[in-house]
Amino acid sequence: MNTPGKITVRMLSLCAALCLPLASMAQATPAEDAAFVAATVPVPSPPLRLSAHPEIRADVLKLLGYARGSYTQGNTLIARQVLDSMQSLDDITRTMLPDGRSVLASIDASTHGAWRAAMLFDPQRKLLALGLVNGHCRAAIGDAAPACLPSTHAVLTVFLPPGAEDEMAAPLLVWARQLPAMLAQAAPERRQSIAAVEYITTRPGQPGWEARDVPPGFPASLRHLLLPNAELSSSSSGGKLIAPEGLAGLPMRTQAAEAGDEPLPDADITLRSYADFHWVLNTYATLAKGAQVKGHDDKVVFTGNDASGRYTVTLREPDKDDGVFITVASWREK
Repeated sequence: MNTPGKITVRMLSLCAALCLPLASMAQATPAEDAAFVAATVPVPSPPLRLSAHPEIRADVLKLLGYARGSYTQGNTLIARQVLDSMQSLDDITRTMLPDGRSVLASIDASTHGAWRAAMLFDPQRKLLALGLVNGHCRAAIGDAAPACLPSTHAVLTVFLPPGAEDEMAAPLLVWARQLPAMLAQAAPERRQSIAAVEYITTRPGQPGWEARDVPPGFPASLRHLLLPNAELSSSSSGGKLIAPEGLAGLPMRTQAAEAGDEPLPDADITLRSYADFHWVLNTYATLAKGAQVKGHDDKVVFTGNDASGRYTVTLREPDKDDGVFITVASWREK
């Protein structure tokens, strides 16, 4: 069950939901479904996947923030799970509703659309709600595959901003019933169906990491360089890894240290932001004011000094899907 402190959940009990006809729970009518299908068109040859589009990513992060949960993956960033579920370039659709609202959707092609996501916009393109068809997957243990609900008992999770009424997101229930082509070809007894609908009120202002995640020895004077709207990726102190947990205690490695160009930092922390690279770059131009700046394109390094010693801020964007990695490293004055 997805009940992290960063979100509020209102869910029809899965057991109760499985005892209800789908039509009564989702208020399905053939005319409603037919009208939705008739108003849905493929988006021809878009230049970017929805998951890589800067405006879409910004909308998703503005609504969801950096909360974690278990939907298509176990206990991972919810925004990442939503973006992964709309990454197919060949399956983007837009539905124009009679009142001017629209639904923009795509699928995770690796699951043939079993995991898929949709965005409900108002006529002025303000994001009203997000829908995610998922299996409430639990994190994998060892080499085992993630444990998810069967496709016949899928869940529609609807994410709403604070103050929004559940009924406002009704078009997403209609969208969720429209099976992608590959799933629609399955035998009736194996065909995906939405067995439960849950509504989640998001709290996007919550930080993606906590003070306890800052490694020992990290100077308080550099705390302002740690973006709150980012998730913890890794940290180290005294040459040993602290996070991720599975690698805690192992010696840290950096390309510069392995090449003999630079000693290991006394402490560092790497965060990941899904904001636009140039927004992150401009933010650090202000936060690290006075530092020297080197690099271009997908890697920029700020180097500066303060009362604690020397520090660097390294920004890297390996690709458009995985976000911007922000590494703040400190070398104390000896």
